[in-house]
Amino acid sequence: MKFFRLLKTDLYRAVVHVNFLAAALLFGTLCFTAEGYAEAGRSITVLELALFHPAEEISGRFLLSGYHLFLAGIGPYNLMFAPILAALPSIPSFCREQSGGYLRLLIPRCGGTRRCLSFGLSALLSGGLVVIAGYGLYGLCCWALFPGLTPEAAQWLAAPVWSGILSQLAGAFFFGMVAILLPMLLAGVSKNACFILCAGFALFYVYCNSLDTLSNRLFDCGDLERSFQVMMLYPTSVFQCFSGHQTWRLALWGSGAALVLGLLRLCMARRLDQGA
Repeated sequence: MKFFRLLKTDLYRAVVHVNFLAAALLFGTLCFTAEGYAEAGRSITVLELALFHPAEEISGRFLLSGYHLFLAGIGPYNLMFAPILAALPSIPSFCREQSGGYLRLLIPRCGGTRRCLSFGLSALLSGGLVVIAGYGLYGLCCWALFPGLTPEAAQWLAAPVWSGILSQLAGAFFFGMVAILLPMLLAGVSKNACFILCAGFALFYVYCNSLDTLSNRLFDCGDLERSFQVMMLYPTSVFQCFSGHQTWRLALWGSGAALVLGLLRLCMARRLDQGA
């Protein structure tokens, strides 16, 4: 019971905070920078469609419907800044605990393992909630700004509209949990929130860029199967998992999260001052 009270407190502090609101709004805003449509070799963002293309011009076109633009809302800027935005509600407060010496007083009362696990789980959950909240706000804007699916287009979908929306939101939640893994691990070796957020951003970029390079090389060599397998290690692959593609890879990401929690506990245990 002590652990669940601690987790509840950590999660409450992360969610009921201005950082959470700012991160969710920023993530939702970045969704409008995603490519909504390609025309004559030029990429048109969702924001451009909303500002410069009237509803009557795009009405009846599936690719320009609110539903399709909602599915296409995770763009390169969302991917790039996800580690910072997902970590914003939880990492700075944890760093303040360490720098201010509060963690040294807290650990003897609740135990190092409980404190580490509570922080880790609250960080994962708040990261997922940031992304799903921002993406959900973007979805409401798509519903208000763009025309809906016509009955003829809806009948050609492989799954009902509500199922596609729910699977996309579930993917967004787990994408936020994946994005915070690197900043959460760095919190075990540094007390500087700025360093953790920036280094997490840089390492996440290097990781994604390395996967892109490797996948492209395999594709150029004609090894399409291995190229696809490499891209399933991409952070946004959780969206495909919830669409029914190789859902077992969620267990792989879960194992990665468990490994990060274990390394975080090891890092905290090696600090002789117990976090102060």
